[in-house]
Amino acid sequence: MEITAGDYSSTRTRPRDTFAVGVFFVLVVALITVTLFCGWVFLKRMERLYRHHIFPNVYALGIDLGGKTPAQAAAALEEVAPYLDSGLLILRDGEERWSYPWFVAGLKLDIEAVVVAAYAKGRGPSLNDQVAVWLYYHDIPPRFTYDEEPARDLLARLSNQVSSPAVDPELAMKQGSIVVIPGQPGRLLDIETMLVRLRETAGTPSTVEVDLAFEVVPPPELTVEAITAESEALLARQIRLHTYDILKEQTLTWTLARDEIATWLYLATDEDGEPRVAINQHGIRNTLLALADGLGDGRGFFFDEAAAQTLAAFDRGETDLWLYLTHPERTYVVQPGDTLTSLSARHGMPGGLVAEANPEIDIDRLYVGQVIRIPSQDVLTPYMPVPNKKIVVNIAEQRTRVYENGQLLHEWTVSTGLKDSPTHQGTFQVLGKDEKAYASQWDLWMPYFISVYPAGGGVMNGFHELPFLSNGQRLWAGSLGRPASYGCIILGIPDAEILYNWVEVGVTVVIE
Repeated sequence: MEITAGDYSSTRTRPRDTFAVGVFFVLVVALITVTLFCGWVFLKRMERLYRHHIFPNVYALGIDLGGKTPAQAAAALEEVAPYLDSGLLILRDGEERWSYPWFVAGLKLDIEAVVVAAYAKGRGPSLNDQVAVWLYYHDIPPRFTYDEEPARDLLARLSNQVSSPAVDPELAMKQGSIVVIPGQPGRLLDIETMLVRLRETAGTPSTVEVDLAFEVVPPPELTVEAITAESEALLARQIRLHTYDILKEQTLTWTLARDEIATWLYLATDEDGEPRVAINQHGIRNTLLALADGLGDGRGFFFDEAAAQTLAAFDRGETDLWLYLTHPERTYVVQPGDTLTSLSARHGMPGGLVAEANPEIDIDRLYVGQVIRIPSQDVLTPYMPVPNKKIVVNIAEQRTRVYENGQLLHEWTVSTGLKDSPTHQGTFQVLGKDEKAYASQWDLWMPYFISVYPAGGGVMNGFHELPFLSNGQRLWAGSLGRPASYGCIILGIPDAEILYNWVEVGVTVVIE
């Protein structure tokens, strides 16, 4: 085979080409080295320049944190933190839902953790990360922390809505016998279990549904036989309630026995936590309300006080109890010819008390159609009436009669009030006694004073012996048998002393 000179020359590498390639390679390496060195110098210089600041292009919550110190970054994040959507926590109980922003349940932005992450961006060992922070946008995701105390407070408030007590067993009357109706279990929100569930769920903002956890609250356990026996012992009692209508001179009596007492019974718990049968004062009050409904005329009782009295008497095993009967306030529409004196006489209410009950009215200038309030009879007769004792004053006859057990005990000639200061007609009570009372308005001493009714303005009218002045002078000694006083009923000597010693607070006084 022949090889020509031209063929040989085409396969040889020229020394200058090899040199050129070598030089190029060296230049490239040198360029890369210089570039890297310059980059390293830049990074180190920037690192020193930003050693107390966050690198550029670092954002969190939409805020540019580049160039800020950690403290400045934290302050900037604090301003926007309240507007961060933390998602919803939905607490669920069957079909019921309660929705709360997560921050209400204790999830909150961890600003310190976000700032630490932002400051660390670009300071890791990776050169790529160090370079990338200068070239690209970097968003630091929010970090959150969880605080149990707000969640505990939230659950405690919710517990008041969703928890329910156990329904205690009840007593009921069926076919004449007491039976025990079993109780029903209740439930109580299990706050500790809920805190564990929320702690496991809390993390990043999102809408999360969590089922409520409950503890079962069992009803009390009963020994039915013992409860029934205790109930029957109470039902075997009875109590008679008495009241006296002082206006109608009528005694009313109710005998309360098994059927009524059954409505008073309920199951309570004693000091040892054991169930027992007790009397419900509210049940007694309901019985009294029913009795009052049958009275009519607005009559009734001081219901709370009367229920307490009935309960105390029943507990003591008493079989009879007297209760105070109340009367309502009334209204009256003024008719032609009416005056304060006439309408006071019509209603048996002293004019001074009528005036005090209508302070907005000019009582001396009444007009037809005007509505006047008439105080309750209870203002005049505030005490339980004394049974079997009564005093009757007849103004026309100027006589006072004293009765005991329906029999006339005394009858005396008296003097009542003058026309300008009349003795008021009506039904009253003995309100108090003073062996030697003094009337400063008239400078009078009134022996054996028995107060009967308030005349208004702090003045009390009643019975007393012939009065005397401070100088010892007796007044009206010859006036008995005709009106002479300023409103009181004047008795002779020794009639006033006899009445004073016989009478007691609460005795009925009828002035007619």
